[in-house]
Amino acid sequence: MRRMIIYNPRARATHATRLSQAAEAKLAANGGYELKVPRRPEEATVLARQAAQDGYDQVIAAGGDGTINAVVEGLVGSQTALGIVPLGTGNAAGSNLNVRAGDIAAAMDLIVAGNTRRVDLGRMNGRHFLTMGGVGLDAQVAYELHTAWKRRLGKIAFIRQFFRSTLSYKLSHCHLEITGGEEDLVLDEPLWAVLICNMSIFTWRVSVAPQASPDDGQLDFIIFHRCGTSQLISIAARNFLFGADISHSSYVTIAHGKRMQINAEPPTYWQADGDVGGHTPVTAQVVPSALDLIVP
Repeated sequence: MRRMIIYNPRARATHATRLSQAAEAKLAANGGYELKVPRRPEEATVLARQAAQDGYDQVIAAGGDGTINAVVEGLVGSQTALGIVPLGTGNAAGSNLNVRAGDIAAAMDLIVAGNTRRVDLGRMNGRHFLTMGGVGLDAQVAYELHTAWKRRLGKIAFIRQFFRSTLSYKLSHCHLEITGGEEDLVLDEPLWAVLICNMSIFTWRVSVAPQASPDDGQLDFIIFHRCGTSQLISIAARNFLFGADISHSSYVTIAHGKRMQINAEPPTYWQADGDVGGHTPVTAQVVPSALDLIVP
């Protein structure tokens, strides 16, 4: 068993100690491991790609969703399995595997068991994502959320920034086309946001696309139409606090397909796995059977 751990050094020092202890306890006697500590996300991608080319069995991303995304980028299309040790705040990837952020022992148990599932990925303007992407308000929140606040307040920082961004956000007029599903969808109207889900849990344990599956060959698109600010906040709060099904809202459309093209005026941000990638226009599409993922 050839195994590489790629660890984000910006995670808390306590994480580094616990990760090292868990790796020695769980992995040293089960094939061993190499630990790599890249300085930048691009280095994590290079390390993962080289490990795949060298025939490693597993590459383990230890960090937040951004670190996981960087490692995914290096493993696309390979036979090297991705293991996840979630250490970030949003924890979209870990939540979809039923592993809490910081639960290093549980993550290591999954890695040792080694059960894999061949999953799809999404791709936005050439950038891949494992769990989700988005255009509009959610990407604006990601853009405006300062790392210092996220480290200091954790989830509260996301909630705080959601309210701040929502109250100041100006809707863009969007031309959107979704194809490759049972029915094509074309919209030309102002939109709050479009969430693009490859997995059912968008962040933490909040599910906005309960039917999304990472091996069905398509993506789920959650479209938030124009409504009042208070109405949007109500929809988000009921979903976040009580798990309410947002599909029942007249201001939400859920569509399924293989490809989405969206242009916006004025241009608005888009994000992949929580990291802002740029401004519209953007094309999002599914990449079927692109990655071996270690799963429960």
